Amino acid sequence: MNKEKVKKGACQIERFNLSTNKIEYCNRPTHKKSKYCIFHAKLAEKEEEEFKKALKEYIEKIKENNLDYDFFKFIFIGKIDFEKEFKLNTFKNVNFINATFEDDVNFLNATFESNAEFEWVTFKSYASFGGTTFKRHAFFGGTTFKKYAAFDGVTFKGIADFIEATFEDDADFTDAVFKSEVSFENAIFKKNVDFSWATLPPGKILSLIVKSRGNILFKQTFLEHIILSLDLEKETFIDFTNAILRNTSIKMEEIDGHILQEQEKKFSEAKEIYLLLKNNFHSIGKYKDESWAFKKEKDMERKDNCHFKTLHKWLWSCFLNGIFGYGEQPVKVIISAMSIILIFTFLFMSSGIGGTGIGGSISKNFLDCVYFSTVTFTTLGYGDFRPLEGWGRIFAGTEAFIGAFMMALFVYTFARRTGGR
Repeated sequence: MNKEKVKKGACQIERFNLSTNKIEYCNRPTHKKSKYCIFHAKLAEKEEEEFKKALKEYIEKIKENNLDYDFFKFIFIGKIDFEKEFKLNTFKNVNFINATFEDDVNFLNATFESNAEFEWVTFKSYASFGGTTFKRHAFFGGTTFKKYAAFDGVTFKGIADFIEATFEDDADFTDAVFKSEVSFENAIFKKNVDFSWATLPPGKILSLIVKSRGNILFKQTFLEHIILSLDLEKETFIDFTNAILRNTSIKMEEIDGHILQEQEKKFSEAKEIYLLLKNNFHSIGKYKDESWAFKKEKDMERKDNCHFKTLHKWLWSCFLNGIFGYGEQPVKVIISAMSIILIFTFLFMSSGIGGTGIGGSISKNFLDCVYFSTVTFTTLGYGDFRPLEGWGRIFAGTEAFIGAFMMALFVYTFARRTGGR
């Protein structure tokens, strides 16, 4: 690829133009002793007043000639408010690729008519896009937000691309409206990201592959008929308080251990979250995940009742969980049945069992008692052994009653888990 010569004293910033397949140069005169122009000169090589004066002239020239806004690799110094300082809140074609904002920047209520190119931008301070409208695609791939990033009330009419973006402080997407796909794939959230009251249209994708610590807030977020893809670190937690979850594709294994209220031991609130998830899983026919959410819901209820005033509820809940896992774990029924058979085996060994033949002797043999306990539990009653009078008959009658109950419980639990809901 041949590069055109640049006149001596011109800024050496270059870029590759995909549309023309050529290398382009800044072609602006260098600034003072810098080898770059005033827009590309380093922070220490220019002053805020002269930079803003040059920027104002550049923007006025673009407006007069109806040109594209090209801020490629610009190094912005001082606080930048495009609307107040430069009377600029509507951008047609705009390019901020590889730009650096050294101080606060404000795009409040701006409108981007065409694609907004913010790839690999570095925002070193507060970045505000509150109320902004992106009429086409918004590209923030690889961008770094070192301070608070505000996207509250933003409308993304096209694709919102935050792939590999880094948020070193809180990110605010409250009330944001996403009308097309949005991706945060491989994004890094070092603190919290807030999607409360945000709206995603049906059938769209919200991809959050988080690679660092930070809570994700979906309070009252509209998440109906969307695909929610998550890949969370161990210490990342999610808040679904009052979210609208209907027919939302979300995987149980992606959120297991990541519910914020459970981590904070707010068990009453966590119970409501799992109820919400249970209903959503049911709506999309994911019965295994629904079973998990129901079990977690009951676990939160049990933990919430672990107080003196509600001790009876806690004990009853512990019993139900231990016996059959609230109807979700048939294996627990089998274990409970085996435990009951074994307990009564030792009880029969203590009281003895008698043979039914003529001159039948009393047996306290372990194998005989296991056999007798099993046929009593299952109510088979072959008749080769019988309980002795007194405690033996009480033990036998009690075990037969419990056995009938446990077998019915197993059938119910097994059918519930394998037959769907």
